[in-house]
Amino acid sequence: MYHKHIVYDRETKDFAMYLDHELVGYARTYLEAEVTLDQLVYELLASGHFPQAA
Repeated sequence: MYHKHIVYDRETKDFAMYLDHELVGYARTYLEAEVTLDQLVYELLASGHFPQAA
């Protein structure tokens, strides 16, 4: 499964969104970041992109 992580960035006052330890963007709220990451993972899975086994 994909690893999602959301971190508040004090400098930008936004929430940084990470997917598998890579920055994918910023959101204004934590909820917006959660929804955006969930949508991204859904789109990746729907298109056949599955995470590589480590």
